[in-house]
Amino acid sequence: MKKLVPLFIFLNCLITTSAWSQEDYFVGQSRFMQKINSSYLGVNSLNRVGVLYNQIRVNSNQNIDNKYFFGTLSFDDKNFSLGMDVNSFRIDQTGYATTLSNFSYIYKLQINNRLFFLPALSFGLGSSSFNNSSLIFEDQLDRATGFINTESIDPSLGQIRTLNYFDLGASFILHNESFLAGISLKHLNRPNISFDQDVDYIKPIQITLNGAYEFNINPYERGLLPNFSFLYTYGSVSYFDTRTYYYLSQELQLGEFSLGISQQASFISEFNLNNLGLLVGLSFENFDFGILYNFPIRSVNQVFSPSVLELYLTFDFSKFRRNRRGLFKRLQTDNYF
Repeated sequence: MKKLVPLFIFLNCLITTSAWSQEDYFVGQSRFMQKINSSYLGVNSLNRVGVLYNQIRVNSNQNIDNKYFFGTLSFDDKNFSLGMDVNSFRIDQTGYATTLSNFSYIYKLQINNRLFFLPALSFGLGSSSFNNSSLIFEDQLDRATGFINTESIDPSLGQIRTLNYFDLGASFILHNESFLAGISLKHLNRPNISFDQDVDYIKPIQITLNGAYEFNINPYERGLLPNFSFLYTYGSVSYFDTRTYYYLSQELQLGEFSLGISQQASFISEFNLNNLGLLVGLSFENFDFGILYNFPIRSVNQVFSPSVLELYLTFDFSKFRRNRRGLFKRLQTDNYF
């Protein structure tokens, strides 16, 4: 069994890095803030559903595909909301696949007429597995001919099992119609995500601070811009084990159209991963559409960050907001009342 330890350490490191990137390394963080802070599912007591497709291109031979779904339902008379989101991704080259389903309870506390505090608890169920046929072991390599045999009798093959675990998180958001500030704590129970029962690999607690500010750039309704024109600025910083991730975005909402840019910096061990992103969105009635792309930037020591492509669609079915659809403001409190 001692010979299997290096293999499992390698697999667990791969899984941990990939899992973080797919949970939180995405372009539209300000649009899908609930992925890093579950309290966002209760902002303005909205009833919404949405989907997000995310593809990370690590290199010319490897992509990581992510599919994400969320839904939230508000109970205004009880001052709470319930949310659910499902995050599923797959690494084709290794056959690694994982799904994390989160269920969130968000409570609403009114501080004053326009200031609200939203604490939340999240309960997650995770499942991960490998397609063993995608892995190549030493006994499959024919050194004389260079061919790869289709079958292996390596004893470690039987030790790679399907992994199921429970995940616990907590988050908080304070906001009004102009600003938002939040903190999120993930993996509070520090689940063991090792594929081998004899090798522990504890998932570290992840701490994220995030905030946003929005203001009207056409308060006097000048003719050069649409009547409802806003600038939405957003930022976050996440700490995860020895890694630190920074995200910034600036988005112009010009009526039903939105255009924005984002910047990401990741400090992992001795190198940095940096991205510059572009967002284009359209709002129509109850729907929001968008496409986002991150352009990788070469770091000083020639390490490339991955490129990221995203597509999203959300639908708002809050029945009391029909007369406010055309406002297009991101930070609102009108639906709390």
